[in-house]
Amino acid sequence: MKIDIYYDKECPFCNKYTQILNLRKEHDVSINNARDDLEKLRYFYSYGYDINNGIIVQIDEKIYQGSDAIIAIDNLSENSSFFYKTKIFQNFLYPVLKIIRKIVLFILGRNSNIRFEE
Repeated sequence: MKIDIYYDKECPFCNKYTQILNLRKEHDVSINNARDDLEKLRYFYSYGYDINNGIIVQIDEKIYQGSDAIIAIDNLSENSSFFYKTKIFQNFLYPVLKIIRKIVLFILGRNSNIRFEE
């Protein structure tokens, strides 16, 4: 199974999450800084996925974003957690994490928006 994860390496939360993933034992995993692959971001955007709205994961040909991406990754990991599948995580905590990400990047003097459109 081929798994491509696109995340914002500037974001400390996203960066930490990708570091703790241990999917490489059983799958072909590629962890990509979205800021380094603007062409792929344009591809995702053409299908309605905007990296500025959350992490993007492509598993084989299927694309997931945001909390759905976290759930898809979690389902493949050895230590799958029920927590990520809850409505509380999907509808409340993940959106709050996105807001905190923007605040932290602002404090760090980094732009939270990744520009990929021409």
